[in-house]
Amino acid sequence: MGPAGLTAVGYVAIDGEWHALAWTSSDGGTWRLDRVDEGTAAFAVDVAQATDGRVVAVGRSGSAPAAWVSADGTTWQAATVARLGASDDRERMTTVMAGPDGLIAGGSVGPELFERRARFWRSADGSSWDPVADDDGFAEGEVTAIARVPAGYVAIGRLGTGQRSTGSVAWRSADGRRWQRVDDPALAAGLASGLATLPDATLVAVGSDLDEREAVAWLSADGRAWDRAPREASRLYDGGKIRMTDVVATPDGLLGVGNFVGVQYGVASSWSTRDGRAWTQSPMNPALNQGEMLGVALGPAGFVAVGSFGAPDNYIPTIWLSPPPAP
Repeated sequence: MGPAGLTAVGYVAIDGEWHALAWTSSDGGTWRLDRVDEGTAAFAVDVAQATDGRVVAVGRSGSAPAAWVSADGTTWQAATVARLGASDDRERMTTVMAGPDGLIAGGSVGPELFERRARFWRSADGSSWDPVADDDGFAEGEVTAIARVPAGYVAIGRLGTGQRSTGSVAWRSADGRRWQRVDDPALAAGLASGLATLPDATLVAVGSDLDEREAVAWLSADGRAWDRAPREASRLYDGGKIRMTDVVATPDGLLGVGNFVGVQYGVASSWSTRDGRAWTQSPMNPALNQGEMLGVALGPAGFVAVGSFGAPDNYIPTIWLSPPPAP
């Protein structure tokens, strides 16, 4: 949510060149499309609202980490993002979150297909970013989500290479400047993508097992130790692939989104929970066919999920709407 209402970001290939894009909507039903960056080889992958109301998107431009700032979600200015490594290193921002003391972004450095190291950046307002010093705890990682907690911040990420993820990891920080790695066996046995907190401040990460045969949720009181939610039928798909990709807090619990895949095409899906352990899958309906939900937010008019339609042959940007939770 921002000054223009809802803002989603992504990218598209036009005549063989990649361009970062943003979509804005006041109601979720009608969306306007604008370019985030006029250059090529630009990818916007996540967005957050700063405390001053401006919208901040992150991603990469060429081989450099990139961020952009907008007052209304339609006109964007490139931010200054300092690089920690050499100019020929491939660095990327993959997630961003805003809090009362500024913004924190996470990502990685390393080749597109091979081993990477996690990266973090901090910014007071989104216009200028400073990288966090490298640490041994960043080895083989890439940040996928960050959450604010009473003691500071918790981040989750993937282990492995750009071509194949082999597990997940967490990091904890009191100030966003120094991060402590948490290698937890439960996280290491899965692929974590999204992170949110229950009303009682319990952290819940969502994703899948290593083979994407079970949509998985993990719970933690403080990011130090993680407990995998019990296996249940609502998060399995008859031997096929199934995963959660994102999760958002609701007044009385959480809503997770993702998809399952049978022979070829995916089907978008969502799950609701009050405690992070027992999840209820949404009923099937035609609007979910061939869809992949990648992100979800709770707006004033209800839930808004974003993703694509038609994979693996076509990737058409798609929006799904759902009524707000009952009071």
